Amino acid sequence: MAKSIFVRISSSCRLRLRSWLGWLIRREPSDRWAQTTGTGILIGSLGLICWIFYLGATLPNAGPAQDWSTASLTGLGTWQLIWVGLDVLEVAGLASTGYLLRRSHRQTRTAALLAAPLFIVDGWFDVLTASSRSDMAVSVAMLGLAELPVAIFLLLIARRAREYEMTA
Repeated sequence: MAKSIFVRISSSCRLRLRSWLGWLIRREPSDRWAQTTGTGILIGSLGLICWIFYLGATLPNAGPAQDWSTASLTGLGTWQLIWVGLDVLEVAGLASTGYLLRRSHRQTRTAALLAAPLFIVDGWFDVLTASSRSDMAVSVAMLGLAELPVAIFLLLIARRAREYEMTA
């Protein structure tokens, strides 16, 4: 009995995932999937906000040696400002893409196309600034499992959002 319930739930989830991927990749019309995806992106941006607070608390204050310092102006180290600032831009890109997608707005494509490179740049800087082999492994894993997939996803959203430009 429990196995049959699991099979039904599993097949239901597969059908929903297949339907959503059909909307995202094959351009099957559905405002419901656009609103659901936009909501998911907004929730993801909230998760990234939590990550920003974690980074701000755990990153070292000192980065590469410099003659000037923003720490005297802001109370934060340059390393924290660099990484937290980049992640704040990512949140802004995700949140604006999600919000505009939920509304089927014609600027959704622009927001997604502006947000996607930020994730690639973040991954690239993570890899280049890794200070040890274990940091490098974590950076490459984050690049492959999080940042590149999000960038590709945003590019797919931008491709999908072309239809909003034509209807406006």
